[in-house]
Amino acid sequence: MQDITQLFLDREAPSGRIVRAIAAIGSTTAIQLVQSTGLARSTVSTLLSELKDSGIVLDLSTKSNGFGRPSQLLSLNPETGRCAGVLLGLGEIRIVICDLAHSVLSDVWFEMPRDYAPEAAAQQIKANLARECALLGFAIADLLGVGLAISAPLSYDGRVLNGDVLPTWGGVNIAALFSDYLDCPIHAENESHCGALAEMTWGAAIGEKDFVLFKFDLGVGGAIVRDGVVQRGFTGSAAEFGHLVLDPNGALCRCGNRGCLQTFVGGYHLVRHAEEFGGYPVTIDEFVEHAKDGRLGYRRLIADAAEKAGWGMGIAATILNPPLFVIVGKLAAIGEAFLTPMERSFSRHTLPPPDQLIETTRPRFVVGKFLGNDDTVLGAVALVLHQHGRVSGFSSRN
Repeated sequence: MQDITQLFLDREAPSGRIVRAIAAIGSTTAIQLVQSTGLARSTVSTLLSELKDSGIVLDLSTKSNGFGRPSQLLSLNPETGRCAGVLLGLGEIRIVICDLAHSVLSDVWFEMPRDYAPEAAAQQIKANLARECALLGFAIADLLGVGLAISAPLSYDGRVLNGDVLPTWGGVNIAALFSDYLDCPIHAENESHCGALAEMTWGAAIGEKDFVLFKFDLGVGGAIVRDGVVQRGFTGSAAEFGHLVLDPNGALCRCGNRGCLQTFVGGYHLVRHAEEFGGYPVTIDEFVEHAKDGRLGYRRLIADAAEKAGWGMGIAATILNPPLFVIVGKLAAIGEAFLTPMERSFSRHTLPPPDQLIETTRPRFVVGKFLGNDDTVLGAVALVLHQHGRVSGFSSRN
């Protein structure tokens, strides 16, 4: 039996498929493993016995659905491996280390200059990650992988396709840069895609195989999940919903186009409008609180933003026809003042109209568990757990 690092990196071995499936779910049953891996029940049973004998898989408490014999819950031994997630934020970097039972072992953040350089980020991440690993009794090289979340679409080989939030990162090859600093496999992905993985692993989309995520925050992002896999598209820029053009003569967007959804709903733009009519600086968190309180002016901004948000979601639904929308980001925390007009607008801008469908075929709307940046950094951890967005590794581990 291979060790867990080899199993994680072996894309062909059936035992590796079982280990990766358990890592992605956290705790599961043998029957669920048969369904998720496609392996025969007898194969799963045999391999689970070997993995238990090796100390890689542990028996947890039993799970009962009220009928028949309770099912045995299984988990990976948390002592067999750890992974890390990194959020490359605006003016800050956050690092989380988790074990394979999904427990958070370390959570640190540190400030960076607003337009920090990629090399400076890599140096600081290495230093802070090495320190945290040492405190936990292992080295960076012992990690099963490091996931990197960034506010930009990424190519499959790890190149930043544009630098919307971090302008100095446009065109940077993350795989090449971080491979010089981190001696372990590296995964990288757009922050909204990481958010979808976080909701699938810990949040509102556990057990959901097909859904669309919309993130309404400082910017507008999204993710498309099909058959339990986050879809990246041909170049890696799938689900850039914030750049759906609603008005070709509208305000200039950071992407270079005009009238993008983000220029109507993005927190950057809403905060700027609030500052204009209020006459004083406002943070995104203050904006959300004032909107929740129903302050004059903020109500109108939120109503207008919700109208455009529903319009953009309606376009996505007309094309993708998902059964579920997961709404995340700080604007979702405003609550019904934002969500109710958004759903009304959605109904007007999508085909088929929801009121013409029977209830069981109408798309569902749920607010995600993560409305701040926890989704992004935990989603970066989930990149490793789900083995998604791998951009580099080492021959010594292959």
